[in-house]
Amino acid sequence: MRVEEFCARVVQPLPLPDRLRLATISNMVLSNIPPDALVDYSEEWSEEDLRDVTLASLRHAVTSFGEEEYG
Repeated sequence: MRVEEFCARVVQPLPLPDRLRLATISNMVLSNIPPDALVDYSEEWSEEDLRDVTLASLRHAVTSFGEEEYG
């Protein structure tokens, strides 16, 4: 279940005081998460990264030189 679906099914039907209490708890949870916690700083390229850059390069070449599009 996605977060949006959870909110629609579970959180929205709650009475206002319970939603406000939940919002307060959520703020406490957020305050304990470091700003860079969700950012991947890996310097390694995955196979998907290499495939994406290759495809982008080919598309740029096609656009620049007017050849048929590949990919």
